[in-house]
Amino acid sequence: MGNGTCDRWRHFLAGVIVVAWGASAGAATALAADGDVLKAVQARGYVTCGFRPTVGFTHSDDDGRLSGFMVDFCHLLAAAVLGDASAIRAERLPDKPQEFVAVERHAVDIALHTTTWTISRDATYDIAFTTPVFYDGEGFAIRSAHEPGPLREQNNQPVCVKSPTTTQRNLEDFISQTQRHWTLRLFKTYEEALQAFLANECGMLTTDSSVLAMSLANYRGLGSNIHIFPDVISREPLTPYVAGGDANWLEIVRSVIFLAILSEEKGVTASNARAMRDSPDDEIRRLFGPASQNGLGLRPDWATEAIAQVGNYGEIFERNLGEASPYKMRRGLNQLWTRGGLLYSPQLQ
Repeated sequence: MGNGTCDRWRHFLAGVIVVAWGASAGAATALAADGDVLKAVQARGYVTCGFRPTVGFTHSDDDGRLSGFMVDFCHLLAAAVLGDASAIRAERLPDKPQEFVAVERHAVDIALHTTTWTISRDATYDIAFTTPVFYDGEGFAIRSAHEPGPLREQNNQPVCVKSPTTTQRNLEDFISQTQRHWTLRLFKTYEEALQAFLANECGMLTTDSSVLAMSLANYRGLGSNIHIFPDVISREPLTPYVAGGDANWLEIVRSVIFLAILSEEKGVTASNARAMRDSPDDEIRRLFGPASQNGLGLRPDWATEAIAQVGNYGEIFERNLGEASPYKMRRGLNQLWTRGGLLYSPQLQ
C-alpha cells in the first residue's frame, strides 16, 4: 500500500473518523474492557470498526472516503445500535497475527476484514467469530500467452503468496496432496505479492478468489496474458469477529448480519423498510413494528433504521461487489438458501 493510500486513512470524513492504527486504541480499550461493549458504544456515540484495505471490501477514494462491502456492515451495525449509520470510527488493523491480539484487547469493537474463520484461531485467541458474511475460496491466477490447462496440470511454477496466512497453509497442503513442483515466494502483504506477479517475478498468484478477481480486474481483458482459474482449493468463510467475553455484543452483531440476510429473503429494502410495521408477515412485523422486542438492549426501531439507512444483504452486495459495481461479481455461494446459496438466517424472535 502506497503512502498516498496510508495518508487517506487519516482523514476526518463526513460522519466517519479515520485514524492511523493505535492512535485511539486506548480510548476504545478503556471503555470496552469491562465486558459491556454495547454500553461503551452508547456512551461514546460511535462504533469502532477494524479494517484493512481490500479492493471491493474496504477501500478509500481520492478524498479518503471509505466504502466497500465490509464498511457497509459497520454502517449497518451503527444504524442498529445507535440509529445513525454514519456513527463509526475506522481503525486500521495490524497484520496477522497481531490483528487478533488487537481485537482481544478491545482496540476495536468489531473486526471487519477478509478474515477466514478457523478452529485454531477460535481456540488460540480470546475472540469470537460471529457468522460468515462472504463465502470464498482460494483461487489462482497465471501469466500465460495462451489459454492454460487445468490448475492441477500446471508444473514448475513459482507462486506468489502472502504469509503467514491460511492461504499459504492451504497452498502447502495442496502442493503436498497433488505433488505439484511449485515453489513459494512469500510476501508480508498481498499488495507486494500482486506487484511481484505483475512484474513477472512469479508464474502464479494466489489469494481468496474474490480478492484475486477484483485486484486483477484492470489487468485482464482483450490482449491480456493473465488468466484466473475457475478452480478453488479451500473453504474460506470470511467472518467478522469480536473480542471474547461479551455474549450480548456477539449476539447483537450476529443478529444484525442475520437481519440483512432475512430482509433480502423477505423483500425488505432500504426503500420500503419504514413501511414494514404494517407487514402481513408476522416475523417482519415483529422485527419492524413499533413495539419490537429484541432482548439485546437495542432500541425498538433497530431493524428499521439498519435496513432503511444501509439496505439488505443483496443491496450491500450489488453496490459493492455485484452488477452495480466495477467488479460484476456473481453471487455464487453468497446467494440466499432459497436460490441455491448458503445464506440463511435463524428465526429473529
